[in-house]
Amino acid sequence: MEPLPKHRHLALLSLLLFSVSLYSETDITEKENRLDKEILSLYRDIAKARELLSYEQVSSLPANTTIQFIGAYPNRTGLRIRKFKVDPDPQNKNRIKHSEEKSILLEFNGSVLSKVEILITTEDTEIEQKTKTKITDTTPLDDSVNDMVIQFSGIDGTDSFPLSSLRNDSVKQERNDFKKDFYIKFLLDFHSQLTSISALQKTNGNSNQKKMFKQLNQSLGY
Repeated sequence: MEPLPKHRHLALLSLLLFSVSLYSETDITEKENRLDKEILSLYRDIAKARELLSYEQVSSLPANTTIQFIGAYPNRTGLRIRKFKVDPDPQNKNRIKHSEEKSILLEFNGSVLSKVEILITTEDTEIEQKTKTKITDTTPLDDSVNDMVIQFSGIDGTDSFPLSSLRNDSVKQERNDFKKDFYIKFLLDFHSQLTSISALQKTNGNSNQKKMFKQLNQSLGY
């Protein structure tokens, strides 16, 4: 059997490398599609927090958590849940060494989730550095997750860019890493928080109902 000419060797090698690269890009795209579906599923689950808009007052919240409604009851259009973490200075308990606030804003158009906004603010008093990151998705229930916008401000200045601008190829998977290592975990964290808040309101509501019925039954004694 005659050996292949050198140019045919190079052609076959190029074809092989192209096939490997093509497979790698396809694999990355499939991974991103799976991550996008998980994000959309979490959006739908988190949107169930809309039921909190029907409470005139939220009576119980987990520790280091606040809730702010958008609009006046009973015509509210959204809510923002904030979580706080404060680390005191071990040398001076009256001084804060580091603080972090993270929040999620959910806005609704009727019954439909129309906006998701995430805010993370960190402050280090030792080096007097404060950073703020805002991530906004104004079309959370469409087919594209990559149209969300990320804004950052810190000691080095400010920047704003769409998620679609992050690299996502066989060399760097910045977009997939962002979704997997941060965004999905953040949504899961607040999904758990919102579920806890809803459960607390229902528990307190049931307790108040039982107290009311007990008082009514006692009123029948005369």
